[in-house]
Amino acid sequence: MSNEFQLIREISPGTTGWIVKVVVTEKFSPRIAQKSLTKYQNLILMDLEGSTVQVTLYGQNITAFRDEMILGKTYLISNALVKVTSAEYKAKSGEVQWTISGRTRIRRVEENNSNLLICTYSFTDLEDLPKYIDSNIDISK
Repeated sequence: MSNEFQLIREISPGTTGWIVKVVVTEKFSPRIAQKSLTKYQNLILMDLEGSTVQVTLYGQNITAFRDEMILGKTYLISNALVKVTSAEYKAKSGEVQWTISGRTRIRRVEENNSNLLICTYSFTDLEDLPKYIDSNIDISK
């Protein structure tokens, strides 16, 4: 991997001048927020190391980036807003989440990184489920 790209784990709030090469691994349908009328859409991006980050688009940006964020395709992304993930809103585990806006730069890269999309599963025994009730622990790992 070229040194000109950072890894997802290297990007934190306040990091500037970064470019990350990622694959869109999950793309959720747009939704309306429960506490407001804000429309949002979540995506999960994975870098070439296998680290993931939750990305959120709001309002008009869902339409503006619809054709640029295709499931399974590789992109160079920079200048997204990086903030600490609120446990209340996170779709996947991770310390930070990114918000894509009109300032975000996205460029598609013609690479086949479909090997990153291979699903792996780890199962939790049914008898262990009661201890996770009313917790925010991610048992999918």
